[in-house]
Amino acid sequence: MKKYLLALLMLISTIAFGKKLYVGTNAEFVPYEYLENGQLKGFDIELMEALGAELGYEIVWTNMGFDGLLPALQMKKIDAVIAGMSSTPEREKAVSFSTPYMLIDSSDHLVLVNKNSLYNKKEDLKGKHIGVQIGTIQEQFAKDLGGIPKLYDGWTNAIMDLEHNKIDAVIIADVTGEKYLQSVKNIKKIDIVVDTNPGAAIAVRKADKQLVENLNKALESIDEKGIYIQILEKYFPEKVKQYKKINKNF
Repeated sequence: MKKYLLALLMLISTIAFGKKLYVGTNAEFVPYEYLENGQLKGFDIELMEALGAELGYEIVWTNMGFDGLLPALQMKKIDAVIAGMSSTPEREKAVSFSTPYMLIDSSDHLVLVNKNSLYNKKEDLKGKHIGVQIGTIQEQFAKDLGGIPKLYDGWTNAIMDLEHNKIDAVIIADVTGEKYLQSVKNIKKIDIVVDTNPGAAIAVRKADKQLVENLNKALESIDEKGIYIQILEKYFPEKVKQYKKINKNF
């Protein structure tokens, strides 16, 4: 009888409080995810909360270093990762990804240098030290240009080193880069790198196939309901036109 009562109480508790999904992020990537007055904000944060609401999950957040996200996922410290993370062949060996949630057909990344730099275009950076956040797609962009990636835990330290001429350049996502251009006086943009397949996606463990399917369906659902574009307009207003151009609902 006691066992029955305990099971019943656990069932009632689950119904009352809902399911929890433990999600990791790295709050150093404005406007994807960042801290404001100690609170997580950003496109990824609101998108994940919307997906959680669609699936009946309470999202429990963990903020950590970008390079620690996938290890934490594999060690079952979290259930999913959303952090502007691209689905690369190397990462796909270790984890599974949802369909990309940036519903646009291309994405720009800025090439930034010190304002006194003599570099004029990205091709000038062959053999030069390029600051990027460790584990990001920009690390591959730097290698593709023939540069030497200088790895950082976060973008702020990379920008600070660029400002003080400790590195030659930084490659960073466009909107995030524009924020730094507005707030840091000693840097400038010289070029862009175009990602023709923007693949920011949610990472989950290989075994959690049902979770991937559920997240993909939820993404379709919030898109059809108009929730997705509301979040996009809030954080990426300059990308709305491109989204509407390729989206069947507009």
